[in-house]
Amino acid sequence: MLRRLFAVAVVAVCVSWMPVSAGEGYVGASYLSTSAEFDTALESFDTDSDGWKLFGGFVVNKYFGIEMTYYDLGDFDEKVNNTTISGDMSAFDLCARGILPLGKMFEISGKLGYSNLSVDSYTTNGIASVGTSSSDWELLYGVGVALKLGSRFGIRADWEAWDVADSLDTWSAGVYFRFGAR
Repeated sequence: MLRRLFAVAVVAVCVSWMPVSAGEGYVGASYLSTSAEFDTALESFDTDSDGWKLFGGFVVNKYFGIEMTYYDLGDFDEKVNNTTISGDMSAFDLCARGILPLGKMFEISGKLGYSNLSVDSYTTNGIASVGTSSSDWELLYGVGVALKLGSRFGIRADWEAWDVADSLDTWSAGVYFRFGAR
């Protein structure tokens, strides 16, 4: 929990330091649905989970921006015979964001960058419990659409995926607030 609060604080501080006089900054939050497939020593799993993300960025010009995001990718819990495998996933990223405006209200975007993906897992059977924690930098890519609602607010939907050995991707929908130069 402390690691998650630290990541959220880092996103907030970094976004507040962006030079808003040269462009436009934004912050937002989204609900997300995570789909993950992974293999363990016991079984292959295909699990879905709910989570959330906080994001902030800086639009350098109308076609390019930089974005940071903290993801709580949710929890997973699978039971195989007498053994339960559970855990939680989170990530923190820094990405370049390409933007294609479609009129005054809509835009399509693509993002590419690196993400620090953390997985904490626990294996429990009737006798013992074993916990593991892993964290690694992975390539992250995604696409999104946004609808601007007035001069400061908007709605955004994204699909994002991590380039991992198995499969990990999210669908998200949320709101954002823009600030800075117009």
